[in-house]
Amino acid sequence: MNGLSLLLVRALAIGLALFHIYTAYVGTFLPYVQRSVPLLVAAVLALLTVSLTRAERLSGNEGDTAGKVPLYDWLLVLAALPAFGYVLVNSGYLAERWPMTSTYAMKDHEIAFGIVAVVVLLEVTRRVMGWLLVIVAVCALGYAYFGEYIPIPDLTHRGFRFEHVLDYMYMTDNGIWGVALGVAAAYIVLFVIFGAFAERAGAADFFIQFANGIAGHTRGGPAKVAVFSSGLIGSVTGSSVANVYTTGQFTIPLMKKLGYRPSIAGAIEALASNGGQIMPPILGAAAFIVAANTGVPYAKVALASLIPAVLYFGGLFWFIHLEAHKSGLRGISREERPDPIRTLLRGGHLLSPILVLIGCLWYGFSPTRSAFYAIVFTVLVSWVRKETRLGPRKIVEALEKGARGAVLIIITCAVVGFVIGVFTLTGVGLNISSAIISWSGGSFFVTLVLIGVSCMVLGMGMNTVAAFILVSVIGVPALTQLGVEPLIANMFVFYFALLSHITPPVCLAIFAGAHIAGANIWETSLMGVKMGAVAYLLPFLVVYSPGLLLIGDAGAIAISFASVAAGLAMLVCAIQGWLRQRLALWPRGLLLAAGLALIWSDPTVKVAGLVVGVVVIALTIVRGRRSAPGTKR
Repeated sequence: MNGLSLLLVRALAIGLALFHIYTAYVGTFLPYVQRSVPLLVAAVLALLTVSLTRAERLSGNEGDTAGKVPLYDWLLVLAALPAFGYVLVNSGYLAERWPMTSTYAMKDHEIAFGIVAVVVLLEVTRRVMGWLLVIVAVCALGYAYFGEYIPIPDLTHRGFRFEHVLDYMYMTDNGIWGVALGVAAAYIVLFVIFGAFAERAGAADFFIQFANGIAGHTRGGPAKVAVFSSGLIGSVTGSSVANVYTTGQFTIPLMKKLGYRPSIAGAIEALASNGGQIMPPILGAAAFIVAANTGVPYAKVALASLIPAVLYFGGLFWFIHLEAHKSGLRGISREERPDPIRTLLRGGHLLSPILVLIGCLWYGFSPTRSAFYAIVFTVLVSWVRKETRLGPRKIVEALEKGARGAVLIIITCAVVGFVIGVFTLTGVGLNISSAIISWSGGSFFVTLVLIGVSCMVLGMGMNTVAAFILVSVIGVPALTQLGVEPLIANMFVFYFALLSHITPPVCLAIFAGAHIAGANIWETSLMGVKMGAVAYLLPFLVVYSPGLLLIGDAGAIAISFASVAAGLAMLVCAIQGWLRQRLALWPRGLLLAAGLALIWSDPTVKVAGLVVGVVVIALTIVRGRRSAPGTKR
């Protein structure tokens, strides 16, 4: 990329970051302005930095491929400016008009701008996301126009003219400029920028070193470090694949060095990184959509995810602990282990921005204002030590990195607006929700399974935001029709959307872990499914045991958490076939039954499961002591 193009890219990225930081402090603009500025800049950045024929970065940064921006990309940029800029300039008019009426019929230039906007948005989506989401969006638009000819009662609609579909998608806040882009423009981008500032200050390296200092020397320590560090970093980045490439470069080689099979090392890192998106206080970007859908404050959504996150990481940690004992794996040597106290003294101040963020959310500040204060505090506290100091150059780099990291999120949220818009325009979302209930034969559990499978199928190959939004317009109404509270319904869909990253055949986080580990992707995928038993049960648990989302009185929440935690621990033992020693088939079967009983919602079944589990564990311990070397028989 030549100097002028590179300068333009950096200026646009820094400008976009400053735009969001400014609006976080002084307040957001009117919706069309707040949403059109980020999309316009993101589209231009994508056109200038990603090639036409392959996902090849042309930014000139380290690791990227340098080259000239072709003429056709400049022409697309020139086309995008008026197409997206028209909405920016005419935001007041668009807010007051009545769409799809003869009085406010689209003018010729508006039709032209709308067509160009759709084409450019689909093209930049193809460049940054691939064909899958483009095909979904095109099918949605085609359905809006041709759906009246579908001879299936639940799918047909009254039909819409081309101008009406374009009007709804381009000239209203229900399509491109809908709630998904609104959430990204108001909240998500700021947290991506915050993550960039934290990473530039050295937070990722501190988390890994601190985790190594605490658990690296224990049996299976490197794998436990992967869980701990990926959870911490994931609470900042909110991206499964990004987490894998951030922490996996350190943890996976270390796991392999100490005896872990490549497939196990890759699967552990993928599962840990995926779980980072349910780790409070920040969670993944889709959590902001959950808050918007439910009308629940974001702080409450983050708090509700606390127990599920503990169960997710606790189950994975227990699985790793048993695997280490089962395979005789060791930790890193005492000499290689970082001193946790020194590490904390050297970089512990980098934890304070997260604490400030939590405090601001808890105190009642909006997510945007909380993120703003967290960014400012990150800069201030970084000056505690020379190694972490964010000077002018690093601040500029963090601004650029944060904005460019948000491009994919902005474009994804915009193009998913086509799908949401078609569902609201045609009403097919409610029809499909009713159809799911009908197909399930009225069975609540079967309905949950159908929605869960839909989440994983539709979410394959997409980021969590796209997966969640696509399925939530179908799954959430179906669940609420059956009496499930909106927060619980959204969390169920949110957790299943995350599972698409670790579920074959298209599991991006697993693929990333396998790539770093040099493992077979299918072997790693199957290992991920086995190790992700808790993750696959979690969505069902939050529906049947709402106390896990901190809904209900404290006593019921405590009992629910304790019984579910014990049940999941037994299930992991049964799957691993290990509890202080290798388990025979009959104790594994009994532990499996006891674990399932403990996570069941009926109190009587829980008590029965507890009794069976305690008896099996006691017999196993006694048997292990009798068979130990030197024990008299």
